[in-house]
Amino acid sequence: MKPHARLAAIFCLAVSTAIPASASTPQAWDQMNKRVNRACIAMSGMSRPKLLAAKISFSDTIGTELRMMRGSDRKGITHRKLCAYNRRTGRTEVQDAADWNGPTIKP
Repeated sequence: MKPHARLAAIFCLAVSTAIPASASTPQAWDQMNKRVNRACIAMSGMSRPKLLAAKISFSDTIGTELRMMRGSDRKGITHRKLCAYNRRTGRTEVQDAADWNGPTIKP
């Protein structure tokens, strides 16, 4: 590699690592939240599910969004479910959370 090409490569590497990554825009977060909500509602299997409480967003280390939902099954029985959404893969899993409003237990 010629000296000036090596210098240019080092300069490009230094500049690219010195520029901080920009945070997501509010619009991007809004779109992501809508995508998570739609995926959770679709996977819930409930008729007319409602999102409960505030959303929970974990850091990018885990990359998971949580949503609590309440809705009825085909028989009209009300259920509470917890949805986990992986931001990296888009995978969604919903589990029954009926017992989450019970008494506090010791760990």
